[in-house]
Amino acid sequence: MAFLKGGLKRRSLGQITGFLILMSAASRVLGYVREIVLTTVFGQGPMTDAYKAAFLIPDVLYLILIGGAFSTAFIPVLSGYFTKGQEKDAWEVASTILNFVLISVTVGIGLLYFAAPWFVVHYISPGYAPETQALTIYLTRIMLIQSFFMCLSGIAQGICHVHQQFTAPAVGPLLYNIAIIVIGLKLMARFGITAFAIGVVVGSFLNFAVHIPYLAKLGFRYYPVLHLRHPGVKEFFRLALPVILGLSVIYLNTFVTQYLGSWLAPGTVTLLNNANRLMQLPIGVFAIAIATAYFPRLAESVSAGEIQAFKKQLTAGINQIFFLLVPASVGLWAVSEPLIRALYLQGRFTEENVVVTAQALALYALGIVGYSQQQMLNRGFYAVRDTRSAVLMNVVVIGVNIALSFALVGPMNFRGLALAYSVAGLLAMVLLFFVLRYKIGPFGGRHIAASLAKVLVASAVMLVAVRLTLMGLDGMAVEMKSAQLVELLLAIGVGIATFTGMALILRIDEMEEAVGMFRRKLHL
Repeated sequence: MAFLKGGLKRRSLGQITGFLILMSAASRVLGYVREIVLTTVFGQGPMTDAYKAAFLIPDVLYLILIGGAFSTAFIPVLSGYFTKGQEKDAWEVASTILNFVLISVTVGIGLLYFAAPWFVVHYISPGYAPETQALTIYLTRIMLIQSFFMCLSGIAQGICHVHQQFTAPAVGPLLYNIAIIVIGLKLMARFGITAFAIGVVVGSFLNFAVHIPYLAKLGFRYYPVLHLRHPGVKEFFRLALPVILGLSVIYLNTFVTQYLGSWLAPGTVTLLNNANRLMQLPIGVFAIAIATAYFPRLAESVSAGEIQAFKKQLTAGINQIFFLLVPASVGLWAVSEPLIRALYLQGRFTEENVVVTAQALALYALGIVGYSQQQMLNRGFYAVRDTRSAVLMNVVVIGVNIALSFALVGPMNFRGLALAYSVAGLLAMVLLFFVLRYKIGPFGGRHIAASLAKVLVASAVMLVAVRLTLMGLDGMAVEMKSAQLVELLLAIGVGIATFTGMALILRIDEMEEAVGMFRRKLHL
């Protein structure tokens, strides 16, 4: 860690993970405030369908380039140079990649601006009414601008992560969501739902801008170069291109869900989006935070040839995700309807909307553990610089997902799309685990299985306690928002208390570690 500057080098993985979990939770809460504002003002219908669809192209661009290429290739390559003390090479590689990506994204935005009508009408929302398609095209063109700033953010975020500096990458999403909410509400009277699209662009700029002082502190040096033959740049593309191509196929699933949803009843795309966002909450708060904290250490261990340390860290990350996300999955399934009612039942969001959105959420919740472990296992592949195997497994899984989506949407309507998504996530977890084990050898499989068994028992007891609590509160008048919140919070509180108690009784390692950290903090 000698190369780190101004980062978090004195903090343990537990401290970093805890910080990221708190910041991710704050960002996700703001994200849901944003969604609640939208559905309260505009309802769950054609207008919000257009807004959600308009997010699709810039979101997929960001996830492929930043969530894929930079989380996969940028961090391991830069980490290798900094570990060896080759700082000038590191900054030249970073500058070349920055320049190449910005040129490519600028050209891509221009092409997509003109291609938006064709793409929206034929692929994103062919089932929308003409006026809804027109609004989707208009909003898409505005939101494409965010892709430019998000790419800048992704590069800055990668540099910060290599140096174990997580503050700016964690604060950026907070500013992003705040900008959308504030600007959307301020300009809504004049611009309608377009005000929220403007907020997206401003928020993406702020998301990047917060990184600038941290980059200066870390000694970032920019070079106006395009050294595409530099060994580090070649290595970056060798690692990144399979992921970009693979994710391009993988995100066909997003378009398939949007495509099939556009043919269903108006508001279906919005209800699926609302349910999926809630399903993504524990993944974003816990799984991505854990994987983000571990990834720089995993990459560094591999660069230093410390394979046993790598395996130990990977096993710890997998166990932490099971410990937090299995009960989260079970709990979200159990409280799906009271949760949707407490969050969304107001304004133009009806009781009928509550029921169908809760049904989608319950089915999405089944896939939380699969998609959570996918975050950690993918980074295991990326750290050992094997992007092809991870991409191949994900492509196979997404093929299953798409096939199931087409097969189930007829008999199950929107529920089939949610179920297909969850089944694919669980399949991805199983395939990635065994392929990674085949590649690097055993890495604590028995310990993982024993820990998971205890977590499943604790979660089963928690489920019974939560369902009994909800049955006991069944007679409560839930017309008032305060009563809805009381019902939800009581159920969640009982669930947390029950799982915690069972984890202590079963002596689950992660629970004992958390208790130990708490005691040390209090000097007990």
